[in-house]
Amino acid sequence: MAGTITALCLVRQGLSVTILDKVSHPRFAIGESTTTPSSLWLRLLAERFSVPELMHIASHESLCRHVGPSSGVKNNFGFLYHEPGQENASRSWQAVIPTAALAETNHHRHPRGGEMHYFRQDVDAWLWSTAMQAGVIGRPSTTVTSIRLEPDEVRIETQDGEIWRAGFLVDASGYRSPLAHQLGIRDQDPRFRTSSRTMFTHMAGVEPYDSCGANESGMSPWHQGTLHHFFDGGWMWVIPFDNHPDSENQLCSVGLSLDNHHGYQQGSSPEAEWKDVISRYPAIAAQLRNAVSVRPWVSTNRVQYSSSASVGNRYWLTPHATGSVDALFSMGNINTFQGIAAAVPKILAAFRDGEFRSERFRGVQDLTTNLLRFQDRIIFGTYSTLRSPELLETWLALWALTDTARIRKLLIPLVRFARTRDPGALTFYDDAPAEVFTGLGHCTDQEDCASMLNKLDSWCDIMQEMTVGRASVGETIARMRQAVHGVEPYRVDLDLMGEALGTYPWTYEALSRNGLRAYGTAFLTGDEVNTIGVECKEEEPPV
Repeated sequence: MAGTITALCLVRQGLSVTILDKVSHPRFAIGESTTTPSSLWLRLLAERFSVPELMHIASHESLCRHVGPSSGVKNNFGFLYHEPGQENASRSWQAVIPTAALAETNHHRHPRGGEMHYFRQDVDAWLWSTAMQAGVIGRPSTTVTSIRLEPDEVRIETQDGEIWRAGFLVDASGYRSPLAHQLGIRDQDPRFRTSSRTMFTHMAGVEPYDSCGANESGMSPWHQGTLHHFFDGGWMWVIPFDNHPDSENQLCSVGLSLDNHHGYQQGSSPEAEWKDVISRYPAIAAQLRNAVSVRPWVSTNRVQYSSSASVGNRYWLTPHATGSVDALFSMGNINTFQGIAAAVPKILAAFRDGEFRSERFRGVQDLTTNLLRFQDRIIFGTYSTLRSPELLETWLALWALTDTARIRKLLIPLVRFARTRDPGALTFYDDAPAEVFTGLGHCTDQEDCASMLNKLDSWCDIMQEMTVGRASVGETIARMRQAVHGVEPYRVDLDLMGEALGTYPWTYEALSRNGLRAYGTAFLTGDEVNTIGVECKEEEPPV
């Protein structure tokens, strides 16, 4: 996705773009779950760089209409906490996505819903063909054997002896980044606090959790969201593609992630280990009792990786080529789309000026560093809290508040653009791309990004004290509440936040201007909904 979307943005802005891809489409991939921030970034990319096709993968109804009905709908983040041997989850939380009731007219019988479970092999293949139709040159099944970064060009040689010359190189290849390995910038020890490993596949026969006899009721069907099964030491994702009436896809993405700090012993095979873990939790086992994998399991060692640099003279590594943390909370697509939004203007300016020194792209690298650090701290804290549902509830409230801050930082200029059609509204992050998400909740302008990340680190330090045995769970809950309540601008009541996640949907109010579907009272104040983008002309002073 990173490669084709970047190529689309650049070719629509007048550059000549070639994609060299080691394999071909269709192909298996994960990174299937979208979020409100990721879809908003897609909308910005579509509007700013003249790629209206990206709107087709920014809402579920549009995805079904233009790409196909093989992807699932996502109306909620569902969280269930399980204890060994218990027939039902001991705690449940659900964050309903505001766009769940804001979908386009239901003339195709699609369920009302805004976010998506991408069936990546179809979405990626559609993006590839869209890029080719837009004028991008595509070379699938092409293996790159050498990359030379010259002062005046990039020179790439393939296994077939073909030589490509370009002014700039984007490496969007992910973990196996040839450029990262050639330059020796991959860190031997990932610079993340999170340490986890994962195994995943696609399965058929996964039952909707709602129909498994479970007594946890959600505000929207669990099956119409990304379901997270939490337990001490890890979590499992269940991402269905068959959860709407028009779906022609019976598959479901299933993955298991385990905390390396917890001490789970690696099994004889991924499937054997997966079966061993779920056998301890009857409610999870009930949902998967008839499930069968339809493709080989993929298993990793430690899934985290990082790099000492992501930009240089004439190159940029996309966020996923630079580093990766964990699939929890579906942040990978946010990182990808936000990274593209930051990098494309810098690349265009470099071609305009004929100058490609790494200093021009330093803000893009700072953004990637901040995105990955933010993701790591949120996820490390979550893994640390999995020993206690009460502590987990405290941390889930912080995740919801930080997510709200990211949405507000992007939503306000998008609403302004939708009302004014002023392209300048979409360039709000150009001068300081690394500062786009800051603060908690509505307090997005209270502090700079570095201060916010340092605060997250201090909260992770509290969790670390517990994991090494220097504090009890009860003491940690008290310390976390004191730490968060002590931040004067926030005044966050974590008890009320946790209760809200377990009881009430995020409220919403539709605001639609020029095709942009925005979200009201969940993220914007009433005054902002009424005034963003509305210019008040002052009266002329008397002569």
